[in-house]
Amino acid sequence: MLTTITITARDLDTDDRATLEVEADVSAAPGDQRAGLVQAVRAVHPEARIRSFANGAATFLDRQHLVVASYAAIPKRGESRRGSSAQESLFGEAA
Repeated sequence: MLTTITITARDLDTDDRATLEVEADVSAAPGDQRAGLVQAVRAVHPEARIRSFANGAATFLDRQHLVVASYAAIPKRGESRRGSSAQESLFGEAA
């Protein structure tokens, strides 16, 4: 599933904030989501180290910035990466 990762970095000294959005493929697996966020953040903040991860969002810290990265949308467990297709009902609806 294609979605947007929003990366917001706050300067620890000045409180200035910078936000960047990147398109990324997201999996339903939390481990893959975490790895995707780490990869996206390291591209712009190479020294940032992950501090926490939950529900498609993560926090990072480097010497100068607190970084928060999150997916705009994440698939539910069991959905394929290409999206879920509608499945016909097992039992027909009564007319």
